[in-house]
Amino acid sequence: MPASYAWRVEIFTFLFTDIEGSTALLRRLGAAAYGQVLADHHDVIRSGLAAHDGEEVDTQGDAFFAVFSSPGECVAAAVEMQRAIEGHAWPATEHVLVRMGIHTGAAAKTATGLVGLDVHRAARLAAVAYGGQILVSETTAVLVRDTLPPGAALRDLGPHRLKDLGRPKRIYQLDAAGLPADFPPLRTLGHPALPNNLPVQLATFIGRDAELAEVRDLIASSRLVTLTGAGGTGKTRLVLQAAAELLDGTGDGVWLVELAAVSDSDAVPSAISAALGLTGPPGSGLRPALAALAQLLEALAFQNVLIILDNCEHLIDACAKTADAILRRCPGVYLLATSREPLGIGGETIYRVPSLSLPGPDDADSPGSGDAVALFVERAKEQGVDLLADEQTGPLLVSICRRLDGLPLAIELAAARLRSISLNDLRDRLDHRFRLLTGGSRTALERQQTLRATVDWSYSLLNGPEQSLLRGLSVFAESFDLDAAEAVCGVGHLDVTDLLGSLVDKSLVLAEPAGGALRYRLLETIRQFAAERLVEAGEDEALDAAAQHCAYFLRVAETAAPHLTGPDQGRWLTRLDADLANLRRAAEHAASDPAGTLLVLRFAVALRRYWLARSRNVEALGLLLPVLERPAARSDPGLFGAALVVVAAVGPYAAIAPARQCGEQAVELARQLRDDRMLIDALGMLCGVYFFTGEAGRGFPLGQEAVERARQFGDDVLLGQCLTCCLLWGALIEPDLFAQLLAEAIACTERSGDQLFNSFVHNNAGVLALSTRDIPAARTHLEQAAQAAQAIGPESFNVRSNLGWVRRAEGDLDRAQSDFEACLRRGRRHGEAPGIGYASLGLACLAADQGDWRRAATLHGVAQAFLDRTGEPWQDLEASYRNQSLADVRAHLGDEQFGRAYAQGMKLSVDEALRWARSPAAPGSTPPAPRPAPAARRSR
Repeated sequence: MPASYAWRVEIFTFLFTDIEGSTALLRRLGAAAYGQVLADHHDVIRSGLAAHDGEEVDTQGDAFFAVFSSPGECVAAAVEMQRAIEGHAWPATEHVLVRMGIHTGAAAKTATGLVGLDVHRAARLAAVAYGGQILVSETTAVLVRDTLPPGAALRDLGPHRLKDLGRPKRIYQLDAAGLPADFPPLRTLGHPALPNNLPVQLATFIGRDAELAEVRDLIASSRLVTLTGAGGTGKTRLVLQAAAELLDGTGDGVWLVELAAVSDSDAVPSAISAALGLTGPPGSGLRPALAALAQLLEALAFQNVLIILDNCEHLIDACAKTADAILRRCPGVYLLATSREPLGIGGETIYRVPSLSLPGPDDADSPGSGDAVALFVERAKEQGVDLLADEQTGPLLVSICRRLDGLPLAIELAAARLRSISLNDLRDRLDHRFRLLTGGSRTALERQQTLRATVDWSYSLLNGPEQSLLRGLSVFAESFDLDAAEAVCGVGHLDVTDLLGSLVDKSLVLAEPAGGALRYRLLETIRQFAAERLVEAGEDEALDAAAQHCAYFLRVAETAAPHLTGPDQGRWLTRLDADLANLRRAAEHAASDPAGTLLVLRFAVALRRYWLARSRNVEALGLLLPVLERPAARSDPGLFGAALVVVAAVGPYAAIAPARQCGEQAVELARQLRDDRMLIDALGMLCGVYFFTGEAGRGFPLGQEAVERARQFGDDVLLGQCLTCCLLWGALIEPDLFAQLLAEAIACTERSGDQLFNSFVHNNAGVLALSTRDIPAARTHLEQAAQAAQAIGPESFNVRSNLGWVRRAEGDLDRAQSDFEACLRRGRRHGEAPGIGYASLGLACLAADQGDWRRAATLHGVAQAFLDRTGEPWQDLEASYRNQSLADVRAHLGDEQFGRAYAQGMKLSVDEALRWARSPAAPGSTPPAPRPAPAARRSR
């Protein structure tokens, strides 16, 4: 057997170690002293390896990679090394801290070294440890649990997502006598300091070390890096992995924007805002598309964030314009884009994603020297086919991967076929089907043609029913469940369940866990290919599939609607979240057809509460307003009136003028139709609209009428909504009556189980109690508001901020600090200047409570500067806290020092102000040591 094919897989226990903060240590000590530290460190590690039969595999700088045949010996060596490091006399009183990760798994010894996914898992485990900490994988923990060294124990740290984006893995900490045991939470992907929405990847990431390093280097020097290449080259998976490894807790996170399901070029800014969870007010007086862009730019102006724009090719012009606007207006934002062609704007760095590496000329048929073969072997293993790269199979593996041109999607599709055909038959079919095409046409790139041949080949191997189902599934946007597939595609007696399972087996459909069920999706390349086949199958089949899709998701929306006002609304909102892309596509399909006008109105009425709860107001108006202008919209007066009320409900947060117009029109129509329910609803919503337009003389009487009519109607949901709108005019209501109305609103929402409005009214009650210094009552109301808000999903900024004031009044300054810092992070993420201002005010008051007077004065300046951006005065409650704190700070600092610190805060740039607001010390100054808050402050 040639040595190049000797892939002997063995089980090892891997140990990775490195010095935490080695670069900073080098700067502090200088080269000579650091060299001695490194030498001593190496001696300690190598002594431990020698004493426990460990084998040093690789050493780079301060990092070691070693393997052990016994997991128990590896654990014992790690404990011995850490004790030696802890007891060593390091120069200049430095305390060297070494982090360690231990994992047991399989690896193959090849000419290029140890090869195996478990090697990478061990390295990523060590990467999330802290200096002095030993982390152990669950695999190793099970093996060593009963053979630990004396005085050692395993501590379960729970499941964590590592930066390989895989499923959460349970991690253990190895504790031992004489070693530190208390460490911060692991900086894994679930850590609050690493905000992101990166999805779990069920398939492992193979190779691409060089590409990852190149992408990371590019994003460090360019604010826009576009990964280009044909579909199937692995652009998305590469960019997700690079982004995960760039997460380090220093910015505002990494956010994936999936554009594959977005069909409207005007919707790109909204898609980005939705992915980041941005809900700030849009630009006033602008059409929805421009308003969404203005809102996005305002929100991102304050952020240091990395945004991934995935699958830009079908929206290339819109993505280019949006990216250009972001680069010009938002200096802290970095963009990673994937597209089949560059965006073509200034400042763009283009990275052409290569195929997976293949064996080079010096080891022509050696399977151990390329990522393509490693991917093929791993994907075959996932299909239940174990491949051994021996003398017979080695040349076949290399030949197949070469003929597949190293394209990841082609390799995965080919590997899936090994469940039904042999490796030789697979190679022969590729020879027949896979003839690479050449040409430099912009619309027919070589790798596009290669991928099309790959997908066409896979499609041609399907039987007739499988092909029919795949074509039908192309109408879905993003993911779908089995019920949806059966309803939309279960025509002509297709057995959708079995056929869908077959398509999953053949890697043409992905199955992903979602709670206790599965959801399915097509890779975008496969979806586009299947959509083309659907068109080729005939107009009737294509129209029928789209109509079936629209009808099904209208049923989903209308089924959910009655549940969005009651105790199950959180579950149903989550249900709609999962199908948001499909709901959007279905409604857009209805809107594109003049005959679908009433369907759009039905979508709007059904989704009203969802749009409110998820702050999708701009999207709602963009869909609904053009359709309301059609004559056909008036053919059903009751439905038309209900749709007008929807505009009045969502409009104040998106476009006030249409909201006012539609609200007035809805009231007039309801009176004409003598529709009591519609009239109550319209009066309540229009009352709220007039609050935002400042028309007290018109709004408050309408709110009173709505409440009186709703009481007679006997509907707690309707009455709760009307009371909430009416209570906006609290300044016009006598205090006793306000309290009665508030109690009535709370009672209504509790009886109906309406958690959304229950959160609103409890928050208002908490503010009222705070203003009267009834702290126990304030805590009760605000905790109930937080509980209600949590039940339906999004965190409430107002509730969290108000809880911070409660905890300050109770003397729990640490938790108050945490609350205000959380609000500050949210304000920055959403670009909410008032949010940043109010959070900074809370932090300023806390700094004063602890005697950090200069910091308090500076933070007060920061808070005022951000509120000045809005032109709004301080709310009464916060104004009272601010005035008392300012008086205390001024009294301790004197007018001159106070004025300088306050002015410094007012003049700080956005980034400087935010760093200062979250920093424990002022730039260039050392604040006095904190002291406990005065007793008087604790009782407030």
